[in-house]
Parts: sequence; structure tokens; C-alpha cells
Amino acid sequence: MPHAGIGTRRTRRFLERLWIAYLTVVLYLTLFTYNHYVYGRSFNLVIFESIKLMAKSGSLTLICKNIFGNIGLFIPFGVLCPLLYIKYRSFFKCFSSALLASTLIEICQYLFAKRIFDVDDILLNVVGAISGWGIFKIGYWLAQLLFGAWRLAGTYTFGNRSNKNKL
Repeated sequence: MPHAGIGTRRTRRFLERLWIAYLTVVLYLTLFTYNHYVYGRSFNLVIFESIKLMAKSGSLTLICKNIFGNIGLFIPFGVLCPLLYIKYRSFFKCFSSALLASTLIEICQYLFAKRIFDVDDILLNVVGAISGWGIFKIGYWLAQLLFGAWRLAGTYTFGNRSNKNKL
């Protein structure tokens, strides 16, 4: 896959390993951990239905674990995917890849883990990925702003190294 022109080879390898570790954790958490709130194999295709059900339960633990957990689980997806792969820097590509990944996870949960296929989980995962994409875009903009200013000044430094940038 084409990379994003990230600074050093070492940085690139670190981010690739972080991406693999992240995907491993997501698969483990979504397919192989015990879920105390499992009601057996079923599905919810009505948007906001399970969110309303959780709100009515009054269980703050359930609400935080499910809603914030699903959002938080996909924030790294929205940061790492466009950071590593240029073609995922557009909103639509990040959105559609998060939608596809989350839908595949839900299908696998239903088929193999005897859990619930929940359209609300897909929605919350995509919200998390888009939030991560927003974090990436802000960070990318700040990096361009900072490094662009250093380029105009003719030098920039990283640690103890100073590099002349010929314009």
C-alpha cells in the first residue's frame, strides 16, 4: 500500500506496528472477550434503538461502556489510517473504510461470536473514526503550519540536528 511519506523509515515501521497492534486489539475486544450484556445471537437494524434502550436502563456503566467504548474504539482508526495511507486522507475514504470495517466486525460478531449485530454499534464506530480523522486533519494542518514556517525561515531542527532547507 502506498505510504504517506512519513519522515523516517523508523517512524513508518513504528506506525505500521502500532496499526497492526491496534487492529489486533480491536479484533480481540470485539470477537474474543466475554460480554456480560450478551443476549444471544440477535440483531438490531433500527437506528438508535439500542442507544434508547441503554438510556432507559439508567446504567451509567452500560452507557459508558457501549456508547463511549464504541466511539473510542475507532478513534485510532481515524488517526492511523490516513496517517499511514495517503488515499485514506479524504473524508469519504476514511468514512467508507470505517463503515466497511465496522460492518464486517458486526457480521463476524453475529456469525462467530454469537453476539448481537447492532446498527447502532456501526454508527458509533463510524463517529469514532470520523472524530479520529478530525484529530488527524487538525494535527496535519498544525504540522504543515509549523514545518512550513521553518521551511520559509531556511532551517528546521529535530532534536539536536539542524537541517538547511534550500529554497
